[in-house]
Amino acid sequence: MYCLGTRQLRDEQVLLRGDDLYLCAPRGQLVEGYLVVAPYRCVGCLAQLPPDCFPELARLLAAVTSFYARAYGIAHPLVYEQGRAGGGRTIDEERGFPLHAHLCSLPLAADLHVPLSAAYQARPLSGPHEIAAVAGREPYVYLDDGQRRAIYVARDPAGRRALEGLRLKPVIAALAGFPERGSWRAYPGDRELAATIEKWRRA
Repeated sequence: MYCLGTRQLRDEQVLLRGDDLYLCAPRGQLVEGYLVVAPYRCVGCLAQLPPDCFPELARLLAAVTSFYARAYGIAHPLVYEQGRAGGGRTIDEERGFPLHAHLCSLPLAADLHVPLSAAYQARPLSGPHEIAAVAGREPYVYLDDGQRRAIYVARDPAGRRALEGLRLKPVIAALAGFPERGSWRAYPGDRELAATIEKWRRA
């Protein structure tokens, strides 16, 4: 859905446009303020993004952080990416859609490091520009909660398969106390989406 050519996003959902990346408010608002940065090109994950795109990614993330501080009083958003295409996968096997890089952000405090650390190996890094070097050619989860940044990779082949099929949104929804919002099909969050777009316009 993050490939603009599919026309899954309405014009008003695209909040900022850069040269290589854009910022949007998608459906499936787990909480109000769910935002995503994605490339125009059909790139599977941020580990496959050309290096010269990362300064623009940093600028868009800075805009998101500033918006969260003004609109929600949140200094450190939860930022993550599921790099399921890091191991070369291109299609979601369960639902058949192409994997498209997207860095998610939520004005939410949730210690996602705890469940990820229990299942996967954590590797530290200083930011998204290091994802390819740290994750290598492996599926991964990138996580930055303002306190700690890490890449999570598999410890063994079974863990690799689990990462390639991982649905992280239900995990976050459960941690946040909204387990019913773990699927955008079950909870599209259209009321929260409208509020997010309106707050962005005001900000």
